[in-house]
Amino acid sequence: MKSINQIQHLRSDEVYEILNSRPQGLTESEIQERVREVGFNSIEGRQRFVWARILFRQFVNFFSILLDISALLCYVANQIQPGQSMDILGWALFGVSVLNSLFSFVQEFRAEKAMEMLEKFLPPAALVVRDGQEKRITARELVPGDVILVREGDRISADARLIETGDLLVNNAPLTGESRPVSLTTEPSETSMLESQNILFAGCTVMRGSGRAVIFATGMRTEFGKIASLSRDIHRAPSPLEKETTRMVRILTIIASAMGMVFFLYGTFSGRPLWVNVVFMMGIIVANVPEGMLPTLTLSLAMASLRMAKKNVLVKSLNAVEALGSVHVICTDKTGTLTMNRLSISRIADPYGGFIEDDAKKKTMIRDAFIASEIRMQNGIFSGDPLDVCIAQMYEDRTGGAVIFEEKITRHYAFDVQRRRSAGVYQGEGERNFVVKGAFESVRVFVDRLENQEGEIVAATENMLEEADAAVRKLASMGYRIIAVAGRSLEENEMADSPVEKLERNLILRGFLCSEDPLRPEVPDAVRKCRSAGIRVILITGDHPDTARAVAGQAGILESDRETPVYTGRELEQMKENEISEKLREGQAIFARTTPEQKMKIVMALKSLDIVVAMTGDGVNDAPALKAADVGIAMGREGTDVARESAQIILLDDNFASIVSGIEEGRTIYENIKKFISYVLSSNVPEMLPYLLYILFPVPLALTIIQILSIDLGSDMLPAIALGREKPDPEIMSRKPRKKEESLLSASLLIRSYLYLGLMQGVLSLFVFFSFLAFSGWHFGMQLADSDPLYRSATGLTLASVILMQIANVIGRRYLTGSGLDMGLLKNYLMLGGIAVEIAFAASILFYPPMQKVLLTGPVPVVWCLVVVALIPIFFSIDYFVKISRS
Repeated sequence: MKSINQIQHLRSDEVYEILNSRPQGLTESEIQERVREVGFNSIEGRQRFVWARILFRQFVNFFSILLDISALLCYVANQIQPGQSMDILGWALFGVSVLNSLFSFVQEFRAEKAMEMLEKFLPPAALVVRDGQEKRITARELVPGDVILVREGDRISADARLIETGDLLVNNAPLTGESRPVSLTTEPSETSMLESQNILFAGCTVMRGSGRAVIFATGMRTEFGKIASLSRDIHRAPSPLEKETTRMVRILTIIASAMGMVFFLYGTFSGRPLWVNVVFMMGIIVANVPEGMLPTLTLSLAMASLRMAKKNVLVKSLNAVEALGSVHVICTDKTGTLTMNRLSISRIADPYGGFIEDDAKKKTMIRDAFIASEIRMQNGIFSGDPLDVCIAQMYEDRTGGAVIFEEKITRHYAFDVQRRRSAGVYQGEGERNFVVKGAFESVRVFVDRLENQEGEIVAATENMLEEADAAVRKLASMGYRIIAVAGRSLEENEMADSPVEKLERNLILRGFLCSEDPLRPEVPDAVRKCRSAGIRVILITGDHPDTARAVAGQAGILESDRETPVYTGRELEQMKENEISEKLREGQAIFARTTPEQKMKIVMALKSLDIVVAMTGDGVNDAPALKAADVGIAMGREGTDVARESAQIILLDDNFASIVSGIEEGRTIYENIKKFISYVLSSNVPEMLPYLLYILFPVPLALTIIQILSIDLGSDMLPAIALGREKPDPEIMSRKPRKKEESLLSASLLIRSYLYLGLMQGVLSLFVFFSFLAFSGWHFGMQLADSDPLYRSATGLTLASVILMQIANVIGRRYLTGSGLDMGLLKNYLMLGGIAVEIAFAASILFYPPMQKVLLTGPVPVVWCLVVVALIPIFFSIDYFVKISRS
């Protein structure tokens, strides 16, 4: 006995039997029992208070805990020894911790919104038959066995088996991704559930006609509910940048904490006071941990997202900015992304497949096709089947009389799923014509004549019909949907309202309409750019395999050196994930007739190859794959709210070419991040060296903690952000994507930042510090009080030295081998602003008393100010000559 899962195979009378229902509907007691058994017809979201768990998780991550402990130690140190500004440092560290945690919380919590949109997607009410009476109830109350009535414009509330139909046409695109409307029938089907033409699916829309159906699945048991379940249970993996940032922060904080603890113990065993050791430990930690790096990174990504928005790429999750730049594979949908999602009749062909160029012949073909179309006029706009609307619009554009002509079409024979054709009768002045349009294989049997290339009507031989068959196959391979048009004049004794079976005979084959969803003109060039950038493009669609192959060929996705296989949903059902991975490892592939689960299966198979995967989509059916991918990309114009909420990036123009622009921006921001990390880490060494010398030798501390913080959270931030705004390298899209395991904090970057740039800054700044002290009468071993004007002036000089050398550093970091000036400073106005801020900050340290009071610095002679300024060209020159010697 067949189960509910095979309900599409059953006859109408068997449907009532298996669901224990009847044409009069369920009784109230049956309804209550089924509610208790299967629950209400609703989409179940995540558990309540998910936001609280997400928020808690952000506050207990490694970086937040370190900053919070450091802040606590600062408060303790301030109680032991007031007057050292340790409380200000504590509040600053705590503020950084809170801001980073809240930002991470917002980013993760937004991903949970997809479930809310899924819940809103189903309609609020439905028309049912219960106890023999029609009732309008809330969709939540529906149960299996309910008899529902649907009509044009309705959105389906639950999965139902069709029992009666009146020319019912539905749009299943939200569920299947198939752009073509589906005409439904009540006849049993031997196909799979999603491909059957006797099922109404929850979330889909009735475009035309009416029907009666029996519900067999509600809530999470519907095909729509299964998608919701997949979306709910998927947790998107951290982006490459998130992983690298976490790793980088962990390494730096471990180094900082270890060094701080070692020297704290050293100071304790050396007999130094506890508060001195605490201050010293905090200095080491603060100097090594780049407190301003994560806020700088966030601001840089935010600015990059604004630039991407100008290119029609809207970024919802900032980490997706860089993630898009690191993709190895783009899995793209066809409809609306590669194509324009607009049905058009591109060409008109004669029975032999030759394209008709004569305008008069084209007009005649369109007129005949219009006779076999059924359209309605609403507020001056045609409505009906998209193909019929397209034909009517073409006729209107060419003649201006579609409405008048339509009035002379006295009989419509609606499109029939089994017959795969529609027909009409036209009665005008002195003519009565019967016309059929549909799939050629369904029209062929009635054709006994055809119109040749000269316009003559000739008898159709079997050879001629075989030529027509070959023409259809050839045109279909070019990506066209082929509609045959045939007809004849009615004889005087024939009634115009006769059954269609009596009229379908002795037809003249006029030719073929070649309809398509045109490829976006910019797509082939965008695909070529992807190839040159080392990025594979894989087409995954719900459309027919032949259509998928044709569109892939037009877009340039197919490989030229090998036959690209096309795998259908049925084939994917038989494959395990590792088998799909091996197929994808071998080379390019196309996937057609895929279900939501299969789309996600393909994405997971690609991710198992340890590559970064981007997935595009616009429908509810794409939501699981969008969440499973490293980068989910939804369509902004035609996409559903569910798809947009499931994605991290939204294409405002639904254009594949915009993805390529986003990839270029993502790659650029990654390169720029490495630049400003090198810049920020360089200043850690001159911040840390004073504490090492202070604990090892009887010398004054060259920088205080509050001064270090003024660099990390003050003067360094704007120039670092400016580095994040650098223009892309012209060659950036000709390189292969970076490997997934490539480290942001590489050994070469650490060596360059710490042992070269940082060490040079440290040596030069300490040289200025001790030279100033020596010229002012200080000698080795001499103790200076924190309030001593000489000491305050010396620390001010050291602080100004580091800040001004960072000007030369930020210019040098713009280019790995050039000076940085050769790229043109005027091209980056933010960098000019950052340099101006650093100059003004350094000047205020040396000359502005209110700032000196805050940072505990003092005035210095002008000659020493000139010495500090001279460090800029000295640092810049050394850096440039080292670059030249290495190139």
